[in-house]
Amino acid sequence: MNYGASGEHTMQLDRTDTKILRALQEDARRSFRELARRVGVSVPTVSAHVANLERLGVLSGYHATIDPEKLRQTRLFLILRCRSREADRVGRVLAKLPEVRWTIRTAESRLIAEVVLRSTKGINPFLERVRSLDGVVSFEHHVAAKRFKEAPRAILSGPLSTTVACFECGQAIEGEPITLRLEGRIHYLCCPSCEQLYKERYFRIKAAAQAG
Repeated sequence: MNYGASGEHTMQLDRTDTKILRALQEDARRSFRELARRVGVSVPTVSAHVANLERLGVLSGYHATIDPEKLRQTRLFLILRCRSREADRVGRVLAKLPEVRWTIRTAESRLIAEVVLRSTKGINPFLERVRSLDGVVSFEHHVAAKRFKEAPRAILSGPLSTTVACFECGQAIEGEPITLRLEGRIHYLCCPSCEQLYKERYFRIKAAAQAG
């Protein structure tokens, strides 16, 4: 592991991780058996790597890509300015709105979001909801007229690393993490309290699964 500029722990991904990510990014429907053949490792090895990538948050989900334009729906892009130090809170609130497909915070603490609405009739009511959010100073919106490219992909070449978040509380780990090895897998915790909570929950779930 290494330390990032902010003191957060980062972890290098190995060649097997990269090959698995590349294969899943090409086709998320591939089975572990297919991945094992493509990567050149065993099925249990693929299973262990995928589980670790999921826990680290590198693999955040498996989704079908549906084009809203083909369904004659309206795509809206928002750029929001928020009060000082409130961008993260507003971003979390914005992310909970079902119409929002994704939202990010820029280095300048602006929020950018893509919204999908059933039709143009929904634009003004939605903007009123955005305007009423506590912490929003101003915003602008743009209606998408034509799409030229949409490829939400990571660049999977060269050395890859990821920040390490606590498996219990989800916060980025600063300083040396607590590593817990359970059934051949390493679990990362930020403090003794999270370690204890995680172990209790882990063995409780395991006991329930064995009893069931």
